[in-house]
Amino acid sequence: MDKRHRDKIAFVRVCSGRFERGMKATVARTGRSVSMSAPQKLFAEDRETIEEAYAGDVIGLNNPDAFAIGDTVYASGSPKLAFPPIPMFSPELFAYLRLEDPGARKAFAKGVEQLLSEGCVQVLRTRDDLVGAQAPILAAVGELQFDVVLERLKSEYGVKARLDRMPYTAARWVKEGGWEAVEAAGDLFGVEAVADVYGRPVLLFKNAWAVGKLADDAPDLAPVLLPYSFAPSEEEQAKLNKAKKRK
Repeated sequence: MDKRHRDKIAFVRVCSGRFERGMKATVARTGRSVSMSAPQKLFAEDRETIEEAYAGDVIGLNNPDAFAIGDTVYASGSPKLAFPPIPMFSPELFAYLRLEDPGARKAFAKGVEQLLSEGCVQVLRTRDDLVGAQAPILAAVGELQFDVVLERLKSEYGVKARLDRMPYTAARWVKEGGWEAVEAAGDLFGVEAVADVYGRPVLLFKNAWAVGKLADDAPDLAPVLLPYSFAPSEEEQAKLNKAKKRK
């Protein structure tokens, strides 16, 4: 594979039936129709275009930002089929990712976007930076994810960056009410409200005790918090995009 050509490949397992090159498929989460014109079989650095695949096979599909981790894809024209989605669980490590060379901002932004699309790490934003003009917040389960991000930015994009750690160890997504629910709760001591990559509110806590204390400080907000999230549907994303524009 040519490292200078940064295309996106989604790995998909065929669960039933027969896959044929060129067939039309629908992404269950968004309803988006996708043409499977260049399915590939990958082994190390080698690629091979395939004509068909069967249940149990894993194939690579060019991903024009159509797929998210856990998506179900089914043949267009067939009855809708959707497996349960794969959740994004609460990270335990948080840090601002700072660019050390302002002249490399374009490469930095491209690298962060690529690593995010691969699921290498979760990216959060401060509420006043939903467009991504400021330093992103990396959210990870383990230290290795941070190491991978820094090394790949350096080796693949020529970008040197550093991490500024944040004092939080837990995240909770606001399931209902959105930013209005967060604002209605008022000032929450020791809690920081940020946004995930889709613009949804996420609350960061310093420890488990702070998570539990929220039930006393904001009894209306605590019941609608979740320690995980799913990629939004097309309808949900449209609502989030409208909310971003109002900001």
